[in-house]
Amino acid sequence: MEKIIILAVSLIAGTSTYIISRTFNKGAVVGSAVVTLMSGIIFPLLFPQIGGTLATMGACASYAGMVDNIKAKNLKEMLAISLITGIIFIIASSAYNGIGGKLGTIAAIACFSWFGLKKVLRTFK
Repeated sequence: MEKIIILAVSLIAGTSTYIISRTFNKGAVVGSAVVTLMSGIIFPLLFPQIGGTLATMGACASYAGMVDNIKAKNLKEMLAISLITGIIFIIASSAYNGIGGKLGTIAAIACFSWFGLKKVLRTFK
């Protein structure tokens, strides 16, 4: 159940950052900052047992949500990137604890994975 909640948070945080950035024209940094701040406040209160992990996931997915709108052209693509981010976060959760840059690296890998997957899918059309 915890993994499903983590994936849901990833979807919500990534797409929220994307929406704040694109729809409300606030830019990627402000979008990510708002989502990260809200994640850090809300999730520990709502989920005392895993709130810290969910807040961290929210921050990570918000970094993925900073992707350029040329690379992620619509909300569906951002949902895919957010899902990939959540999956990688779950897989990497026990690796390299305490090492700086882990969340940004996960977000970057998720974005690059989506870009590659789009290229592969285009070859089958």
